[in-house]
Amino acid sequence: MAAMINFKINGKNIEAPAGTTVLEAARKEDIYIPTLCCLEALEPEGTCRLCIAEMSGAIRQSIRITCLQEVKEGLIVETETERIKKNRRLILELLLGRSPYSKELLDLAARNGVMTSRFLTGEQDDCIRCGRCVRVCRDKIGAYALCWVNRGYERKVTTDFERLSEYCIGCGSCAQVCPTGAIKMEDRGQERKLYTWGQVLARFKLEKCQECGRPFATKKYLEWMKQRAYKHKGLDVVDIKCPECVRKAERPVPLAVPLSQGPFQMW
Repeated sequence: MAAMINFKINGKNIEAPAGTTVLEAARKEDIYIPTLCCLEALEPEGTCRLCIAEMSGAIRQSIRITCLQEVKEGLIVETETERIKKNRRLILELLLGRSPYSKELLDLAARNGVMTSRFLTGEQDDCIRCGRCVRVCRDKIGAYALCWVNRGYERKVTTDFERLSEYCIGCGSCAQVCPTGAIKMEDRGQERKLYTWGQVLARFKLEKCQECGRPFATKKYLEWMKQRAYKHKGLDVVDIKCPECVRKAERPVPLAVPLSQGPFQMW
């Protein structure tokens, strides 16, 4: 059992297991700290810098990133000082300057008192370089289809050699975790396309559900699902069914009201 650490956030005494990050401890206490790059399913990387806080006591007084800083005995954390608010608003302005139409970013900025940006360029670039897409593809899916290229303002997410990825399995996890919609997945007829930056990352022919005939998943993704869910148990997939048909098959048979109570009615 991990040792318990006593520290403070905004003057509140908090106890958390050793190894817990300040952000995790704050969330458990319903203390608001904004973040865009942090996602519970992924390891923290401290990319967006929004979760900053002033820290002192157990460490030298400084501004640190709460998603990476672990709790320490006697640590004092302040998340709402004027210095932190000023820095946080500046970061949000910089992000808005790059992605002025992202709903999630606009909502987050408004919550922190930022309504516009001094850094608007006239160009719309929804990617805020949070790295969620790269991390989920690498760490959770294991496909390594996305990577970073360039540095500074020119840094961007792309595929190897910026061509159609041979490693992508078409699962759409990158599009699902993207906080600004910079990566999109689109199904048209029997084709799936993933794209960003005006660049198509991958194209796939969709496999059809054997029950309803609707195109719903890529062959690579179904193979990945088979390996993850069945192969290690010594099982194999017999039917290829879409999630909707699987749910229908798992539903209990509806009961009917007795004839004496009127016409049959499905509960």
